[in-house]
Amino acid sequence: MTYADIKDRQRLYLEGIAAAYPKLTISTGVLYRAGQNNDLLLVNDELLFRFPKYADGVAALRREQAILDAVGPHLPTATPHYIFHAPSNEKVGRAFVGYRKLAGEALWPEKFAQIEDDRALDRLAVDLATFLKTLHAIPPQAIDYPLKPAETQAAWSKVFARIRRVVYPRLNAEARDWTEGQFVPFLENADSFDYADVLRHGDFGASNILYSEGSQRITGIVDFGHAGVGDPAVDFAGLCVCYGEEFLQRCARVYPRINRCWERIRFYAGCAFLLEDALFCTENNTEEKDGVIDEVNRRAADGC
Repeated sequence: MTYADIKDRQRLYLEGIAAAYPKLTISTGVLYRAGQNNDLLLVNDELLFRFPKYADGVAALRREQAILDAVGPHLPTATPHYIFHAPSNEKVGRAFVGYRKLAGEALWPEKFAQIEDDRALDRLAVDLATFLKTLHAIPPQAIDYPLKPAETQAAWSKVFARIRRVVYPRLNAEARDWTEGQFVPFLENADSFDYADVLRHGDFGASNILYSEGSQRITGIVDFGHAGVGDPAVDFAGLCVCYGEEFLQRCARVYPRINRCWERIRFYAGCAFLLEDALFCTENNTEEKDGVIDEVNRRAADGC
């Protein structure tokens, strides 16, 4: 992304906020983070506005707010409380949610790798496992929004069909064979879908986990844009991708359900998430698409 692109997007977003909330005094506004699905704009050094970059994200804003309104008061870790919300029928670049910036910074894998103290790792495992255990126990019926199970056999079969159609032409033969070997047994095994649906975060990775280096604790969980009803192993796999199986085993001491999900965790973490990413990047022609395709080919070559 060039400097000019950043400036243009900042201007577009600030204009959208000012149009929706003319009484809000804006002193400063800078692009805080550009993610795959959203841009974050920091306003007045204290307010974060999240702008979905694609139509699907815009359409999900109402669902996301309904989920957060219902679950936020019951969770042990801070989550966004949206005090600004553009109408969800707005177009990309104008639709947004806004909240007071939570304490902490994203716990990226590189930062996590520097934590060597077992007690600190145990505290993080308790924080994250307790959060998921609490979230997964909230009945979906508590949400004032219609929610449909996401990780069904039919849904994954449709995703796989799109992967074959859209992603396979960009993969080498070895990567296509590797993908077939991962997906086909998973889809044909009834045990892959033998679990109770829960209310899950859906994107439980490093970019959405906030951490205080001073206290070495989790301070917040953000971005519920993919939250809904589905497989709890999706959240466990997000942790596994970012922080590894050894850390996830620490989490299992607090949340034993993890130990009943290892096959699905390894499928999601080892293959499915990456191919979903490749599908998304290819369909949306993102800047990352070539790198993601290269990673699929590399992982297939390594037999991971």
